[in-house]
Amino acid sequence: MYLNKGSCVFATSEFPSEIPRTQTRNYSYTKPLPTIMKNFILIIFLTLSSVLFGQNLKGNYSGYWASTNWSYIFDGNGNFEYVTAGHFGFTNTKGKYEIKGDTVYLNAKKTGKGTLDVKRKMLIDKDSCIIDFRMRYDYCKSRNSEFLNSNKRNFKFPQTKTDNPKIISDLKTVLDSAFTNPKVVAYFHFSELPERQLIFKPYFELNKSNFPDFKIGNETIEFKQTELPKFHIEFIEINQSKDYIELEFEIKDEGVSFSMVFDLTNGEWKLDYERHHEK
Repeated sequence: MYLNKGSCVFATSEFPSEIPRTQTRNYSYTKPLPTIMKNFILIIFLTLSSVLFGQNLKGNYSGYWASTNWSYIFDGNGNFEYVTAGHFGFTNTKGKYEIKGDTVYLNAKKTGKGTLDVKRKMLIDKDSCIIDFRMRYDYCKSRNSEFLNSNKRNFKFPQTKTDNPKIISDLKTVLDSAFTNPKVVAYFHFSELPERQLIFKPYFELNKSNFPDFKIGNETIEFKQTELPKFHIEFIEINQSKDYIELEFEIKDEGVSFSMVFDLTNGEWKLDYERHHEK
């Protein structure tokens, strides 16, 4: 801009006037924001569901226990292969699996030598491990084709709390059956040693709080964590499922260990297996 005898003249701009342009967007101006947010939330939910509930279960999940390598190989499309190698035997079984929530259901039929009938459910731990509901052993993704040692996971009663009174009642029934079994009672020697009492060392939720005034036969069970007498019962393992309870315990001062398995048959808990050995 410059002055010329009282008049004002504006210099021509160095920049051309902006030409209006048609703008395009990925969505219509008229699409409401809530709809966009709903779609976004849905995508996030589906992604998280896939991660948390194992919808993309795929790969080799393996473990090692009982001197045996165990592998579950999932193809991501509903097919699995179950392979064992070691003391249990050398088998290779193929079947189908289905995922519901955080649980995978396995089904396979024996088709010949070296194959097995498989019908079990496994808890999915994110995308890294699966856990046998019955035995509690975990099987995790192999690293560099090496088998991983399995761990027993504490995810159910009596390792964790329960609000279901029937679960506690079932364990009471089985404990009563186990500790009135003649083979077990033979090591009590209550007649010869009347000062002895049936004392349980607490095992997770098997304790005085959950089992008050608990009786086995004519004996009231006392729970003691410390200052235990030489004679008492120490549980090594209790593995409880809806229709299966496994007990492993040691009778201290007698040097004997018991393994007992009970099955629920026609509504009654019955001893299916018993083994004991003296040290």
